[in-house]
Amino acid sequence: MQIQLLIPGLLWPTATLLGPATGLPLDGLAALLGRGRRQVRDFEPYDRQLARLFGLDADAMPMAMLRRLGEPESPPPEAGGHWLCADPVNLSFAREHMLLQAFPEGEVDAEEASELVAALNEIFADLGRFEACTPTRWYLHLDKPARVTLYPLDDVIGRPVKHFLPEGEEARLWQRTMNEAQIVLHNHARSRAREEAGLRAVNSIWLWGAGEFVRPPATAAGLVQAEDPLSVGLARAAGVRVSAPDVASALRQDTVVVLDSLRKPAQQLDLEAWRRSLEALERDWFAPLAEAFRAGRLTSLRLIAPGDRRTLELELRAADRWKFWRKPHAFEALLKSLAPAPMSLPDAPPPSPGSNR
Repeated sequence: MQIQLLIPGLLWPTATLLGPATGLPLDGLAALLGRGRRQVRDFEPYDRQLARLFGLDADAMPMAMLRRLGEPESPPPEAGGHWLCADPVNLSFAREHMLLQAFPEGEVDAEEASELVAALNEIFADLGRFEACTPTRWYLHLDKPARVTLYPLDDVIGRPVKHFLPEGEEARLWQRTMNEAQIVLHNHARSRAREEAGLRAVNSIWLWGAGEFVRPPATAAGLVQAEDPLSVGLARAAGVRVSAPDVASALRQDTVVVLDSLRKPAQQLDLEAWRRSLEALERDWFAPLAEAFRAGRLTSLRLIAPGDRRTLELELRAADRWKFWRKPHAFEALLKSLAPAPMSLPDAPPPSPGSNR
């Protein structure tokens, strides 16, 4: 059996902490890392890695339409529709920069989302119609394609917004739309109530995901296992059966597996949630896969882990099973090897003000 495993967030952001996995029992992961061939490549965004699994170029991938197609609790979108993700965000000043932060699940409730989306629909009826599939995943169903380059939300979180403004033929239209939406949401009673309660206001939306298919997605795997709506949408568009991640069924046929439980904890620097999710992945995936490989029930494994600075790629083939001299490689040691080198300090302190040195 061949498994392609995509795990965004497995590499904890290296600049923040040197020992994030210290003390965690990760024997299965260590066995896989030691027996396979590891490569650490330059940074490449998660959406590009995901697109490649389905034979697509991320620059032309209609991510909004695909994510909308993968929404589990909403009716399928109409064929031929045009979509933008219009996710609720919080904008705040940090020194001279305007920074963007997304909302984790549970921080915005369904009633708030419904009222805020209704307010947007009153103002922007000429553009299309907003809808909230979940309190934190909103969409804009357009009457016509958006001729604009928009940056994915994940690329913008925690960074100055001014570097990620719309570009292209309709850049001014969509910049103006986001500015007007910011005014509507900032002045809404729900946002003011959140601020009075000490919560972050839903004071803007981030539009992204424009695009149209050059060719449909495709994969040679007979099964895609995923729960995030973008991956589910890609599988549905490719006409491939999709199910929730389960290692036992993944070992019965060639499978693409997307495990994204680490992505948001790493993005939000929530170390406790990241460690809990990593322990769960060890129990549910790494340990069973290591055992299946030792027993010969797994003939090929390719693991891709996009991080904030590097991408880890691990490949195991059937012949690697007999290479007994390859010892387990601790995941914590791998993380330390990816950490930036410490700054060197000068041998002597700098001269004091007024010194003749």
